[in-house]
Amino acid sequence: MLRLDYLSCLLTIVSTVLIGRRRWQGWIIAGINSIVVCVIGMRTDQTGFIPANLFCVAIYAYNILQWRNLPGRASSRRTSVSDRLESQGSITHVPRRFVRRLGRGFAGDERFIRNSDRIRQRSLPHQR
Repeated sequence: MLRLDYLSCLLTIVSTVLIGRRRWQGWIIAGINSIVVCVIGMRTDQTGFIPANLFCVAIYAYNILQWRNLPGRASSRRTSVSDRLESQGSITHVPRRFVRRLGRGFAGDERFIRNSDRIRQRSLPHQR
């Protein structure tokens, strides 16, 4: 006899890994897992699992449609990252360690912001 609890465990792990890797196929496996949990609920007379997992199946179907029909998606499945990058033109990269030496700051440099609100030591005035 097929152990549905072990099958459900395996499907949960596989779907979680696929969804974590941003693969839409993970939602299909999650939907199959929800159907398996519904069957387990019917066999064991735990009917509370059925409506909850049918709701999950509907959410998974919605997520599949959203992930498959993304607007602005490239027509080819394999586009390299460099094809999608736009030319930055005159923007040049200046490493942060050199920015501090030059005395220039830029919006991404947080060191000035972090250090500007720190309490600085002052010398005590001479007693009279």
